[in-house]
Amino acid sequence: MLRCLMLIFAAGLLCAQGQGKNTCKQTDAARLEQSARDAMQKRAFEDAIQRFRAADAACPGQQTVLLEMGNAYFMGQHFREAKDVAHRVLEADPGNAAALEIKGNCEYLEGDASSAIGTFIDLLERHPEREEAAYMLGRIYYQQDTVDQAIGQFERVLRLDQNSYKAYDGLGLCYEAKGDNAKATRYFLTAIKLVAKDHPEYDVAYADLAELFLKTGDTRKAFDAAAIAANRNPTSARNFYLGGKALEQLGKADLALNWLERSAALDPNFPQPLYVLARIYRKLGQKEKAAEARRKFLEAQAKAPGKPR
Repeated sequence: MLRCLMLIFAAGLLCAQGQGKNTCKQTDAARLEQSARDAMQKRAFEDAIQRFRAADAACPGQQTVLLEMGNAYFMGQHFREAKDVAHRVLEADPGNAAALEIKGNCEYLEGDASSAIGTFIDLLERHPEREEAAYMLGRIYYQQDTVDQAIGQFERVLRLDQNSYKAYDGLGLCYEAKGDNAKATRYFLTAIKLVAKDHPEYDVAYADLAELFLKTGDTRKAFDAAAIAANRNPTSARNFYLGGKALEQLGKADLALNWLERSAALDPNFPQPLYVLARIYRKLGQKEKAAEARRKFLEAQAKAPGKPR
């Protein structure tokens, strides 16, 4: 009898030891997760990725950690790894909205638009209230030139949030594509009204309006809108390109060169400012600079995506 009790006790001890090995180190995981979040706040994405990975190793399979790690990979432009993490979540929870969003965004940025569309449609069927998914679907439809479908998605976003400035901006792009410049202008101005005070970081609606004004010949207004966009986001090559192009059309070549050279420095793979720079250099008789700008333009154009806006 005693021997049996001893065997039972020994077996129980071994079982407890085994469970101890399998129990996750929650304190370590929580500490690492918080430090990873701190790194995300500082936009130190590579550091955040390593800390989230360590948190996952300390306590494997926690959905919150996986989703945050997937987002860190995504923000660090490691799209394949972000998608892999999203798949880990989806294996356990096929309808997880955050994981589906990560997956769809990665597919889109990897150039697989058809898969991204399928993922976002699946997401919206499961979670019809996810306005960000509807917005992304609208953006993809717009860039695929299925403008009426894009309009439907942007209008869906506005039914969920009547103050979605991104949806108004998207509708402006769509109606510009349809040739209704008056309606496009109204939508861009609505977006601008919503961001003017409350979202000082948002520059895209101003840039989109500037591009439309350039197209319609309202050059002074185009420069004014581009200048606001550049002030809001001085790291955007597009904003300085639009301002430089407007200045060239206003006959201010010297000022245009400053804006266009800034644009080219911010993004050497952005072809449009290089094209205009080559033209201005040629007019100014600076043949070597014109030839160099044209060479860089041709290289950048060969690598550029089809539809930039």
